[in-house]
Amino acid sequence: MRLVTYMPNARDRRSAGCLAALLALLPILAAGQQDDSQSDGETGLELVNLSILDSRDGYAIPADSRFLPGEPVHVYFQVSGYGVGDADRVSLRYEVRALDPDGRRFFMAEAGNVDVTLAPQDKDWMPVVRYSPRIPDHAGGGTYAISIEVHDEIGQASITARLPIEVDGDRVQTAGELLVRNFRFVLSEDGETVSEPVFAPGDCIRAEFYITGYKTREDNTFQVESDAWVADSLGRRMFQFEARGEAGSPYYPRLWLPGSIEFELDRAIPAGEYSVVLRLVDVVGGSGARQRFPFRIR
Repeated sequence: MRLVTYMPNARDRRSAGCLAALLALLPILAAGQQDDSQSDGETGLELVNLSILDSRDGYAIPADSRFLPGEPVHVYFQVSGYGVGDADRVSLRYEVRALDPDGRRFFMAEAGNVDVTLAPQDKDWMPVVRYSPRIPDHAGGGTYAISIEVHDEIGQASITARLPIEVDGDRVQTAGELLVRNFRFVLSEDGETVSEPVFAPGDCIRAEFYITGYKTREDNTFQVESDAWVADSLGRRMFQFEARGEAGSPYYPRLWLPGSIEFELDRAIPAGEYSVVLRLVDVVGGSGARQRFPFRIR
């Protein structure tokens, strides 16, 4: 009999990338992605070939591509229509940010400058910006976004764009108090929910759930501890599991924790009503909670 808590669901993920914002003199061919861009007036400043690539130096992928938690998002764009000053000088500033559905940053922003002098053969040159944020492992599902701002220092023009990113993560409703959400008995890991939790002696029982409602500090520090046991209809403890916990200070706030328990019923266990009992402690918030989830042995 064992307790396993806070184990992320197994997923087939591509290897995570790292942040990279580079400027290059030669553009690459890339199909444009849909975006919502705005300039600050009648200017020629424009974002060209705004795309999501399959790798940092790869090919454009469809605009409606979906991503999993833990995957990198490789963004690529060029800038055209900028002003050219004395001595053929170009001066641009840009900032690229990765935002979750609520507008919170889920990865470090990247800011940079393009300050170059063009040669006669560079009349069609366009600077290139690359940005590869990584979706957090604990990201929930929804529409994320890449926000782009470019300012032309010489032409005194600005342009902004917002590129939507669809993420297929878990969708867990958060809470204002410490509690367990979406508790379910399943037949196997990530399997179908057992509609009626009725088991036989000798069965292997597995349950999955999420913990939410715990407090975090300004630096996103959290610390949650838990223990669990199985009780009979009189409240007597039948199985006691090892206490577990998780703590951290992630860049992107972790607002829920996935957990699971798994145990095998003794073949001599009597028929009757039983419950899985979960006890939670929020160390940062100084609160606790206890919840029961009934099942029956026939």
